[in-house]
Amino acid sequence: MIILNIPRISYIIKFIILIFSINYIYMQENNMFQSKDYIYEIYRCGSFSAAARNLYITQPAISIAVKKEEQELGQPIFERSSSRLLLTDAGRAYIDAVEKLHRIEDDLKIYCNDLSNLKTGALRIGASSFFLSSIVLPVVAEYSRRYPGISLDVQEAPSLELQKRLANEALDILVDPADQQGGTFDSVILFEDHFLLAVPSAPNFFASMGINKDLLPAAFTADEIRRGVHLDPAAPSVSLSSFAKAPFLLLRPETIAYERAMKLCSQNGFAPNIRLQLDQLATAYRSCGAGLGVTLLSDTVVRMSDHDEPVVFYKLNSDDVSRDIAVMWKKKRYVSKAMEEFTKLAAEMFSG
Repeated sequence: MIILNIPRISYIIKFIILIFSINYIYMQENNMFQSKDYIYEIYRCGSFSAAARNLYITQPAISIAVKKEEQELGQPIFERSSSRLLLTDAGRAYIDAVEKLHRIEDDLKIYCNDLSNLKTGALRIGASSFFLSSIVLPVVAEYSRRYPGISLDVQEAPSLELQKRLANEALDILVDPADQQGGTFDSVILFEDHFLLAVPSAPNFFASMGINKDLLPAAFTADEIRRGVHLDPAAPSVSLSSFAKAPFLLLRPETIAYERAMKLCSQNGFAPNIRLQLDQLATAYRSCGAGLGVTLLSDTVVRMSDHDEPVVFYKLNSDDVSRDIAVMWKKKRYVSKAMEEFTKLAAEMFSG
């Protein structure tokens, strides 16, 4: 009869993995940056143990890789005396060099994919929830039909987070408002949209909020917004300050829409009474229709909404109510054919 000692077998397996990992590291050529992916993962995770788990190697093996690279450099990469894992000056220079190598490798892959005439390749596209559903997904559907060999990674997040990803080249393309991004990103403008104030159309809302009923004739219906009546220079407009007493429904602070709303209120001399902070413009629209408060919406939301809420809209007489919606990418980076074709297709479908 054979008796299995499970803890002993587990120990032996771990020991074999450790020896294999160490041997693998030492079998590599003794060149600087040979362990760059290990070290970059440690930097990214903030710990040796987390990096080892992600790379499926043992922690002693990854420690040996770091020491070997430090010997090659002649300088320590990580500050080991700190309770937190920090980079030394040499470590910061090393990580900067590794990130440059990663960009060179990525550009080479993209260039080689371009040689295949879009038969292979990858494209990472970002958009906030509203622009993802209204613009990106229709373009993605047609793009996938035309170029089935291109792998698409579609990322949804708040605008400010996506802009960080684009700047760090974790995204190739972002569909978003092009507000004040001229120094960081290049872009192709798809269309211009305009902020409106949405107000519940319930008869008692104006009286209950102390809003002047004389403003009622200046309101637009959803149908008039879709027909572009509000874009006529002669169309009536109102001051946002007329609604200063009303409860506001805004998006969360990490969104561009929140920044724009706060800026408009400040320009009109008041801080908004914020009743709710929401994740999506569509939710703010529905909440306004439920009578919970007023909200700032772009006319694109109204045009692309699949149903109308019991809401009226006001054109604002502020200067800062229009914005360009664009396809953006980081300046001075290699623009692949996959990126070019996505941008062209988006412009075909939404420009004009």
